[in-house]
Amino acid sequence: MSDFKFYGLDTVTHVNAGACTFTGTTITTSNDIADLGDMVYFQISETQGAVGVCTNTGTTFNVDTNVYSNIPSSFTPNGTTSFVYVFDETDDFLYDEVTSYRIENSISIATFSESYRPYNTNQDFRLLCNTQIRNLVGSLKTMLLKSYIIFKDTCDNKAYLVSFAGDTFVTLNNKFKSSLEFNIATR
Repeated sequence: MSDFKFYGLDTVTHVNAGACTFTGTTITTSNDIADLGDMVYFQISETQGAVGVCTNTGTTFNVDTNVYSNIPSSFTPNGTTSFVYVFDETDDFLYDEVTSYRIENSISIATFSESYRPYNTNQDFRLLCNTQIRNLVGSLKTMLLKSYIIFKDTCDNKAYLVSFAGDTFVTLNNKFKSSLEFNIATR
């Protein structure tokens, strides 16, 4: 078993987390919403989200603040404009044939003419999985076609909501050699 795993769902259901607080790298919910090791996607607003891993009770979630930044110190997902979705570590497991990964950070700055004063800054993240020989048909293809995909690093208790960036696979006997690239959702 690998320490890096993918989980996925086709449909998600909002759970009532109650009032949430954020301190350091931890989101704490008022209500018990998950089991140890489960992943939770907090859609804080239409432009901000974060993924946490349940680390203690069903109310404590570790977040990678290098990717998910500017989380408010308190927020309450209401099921209308903000949501909480739980990914079960046992039931929603899809794929674990990943031996290493890296996160690529891309920063773009839009500036005014030749004065070069910034007016818009954008930061995007990509998850790049190692290059190896993989089987396309089976658990990998099932995972790539899911509507909601979470990548979890069980060593560091960090998780990311990702979407497959797209690729063309040329297979020989169902095998191909390639890395896998995903966009990390931060909004």
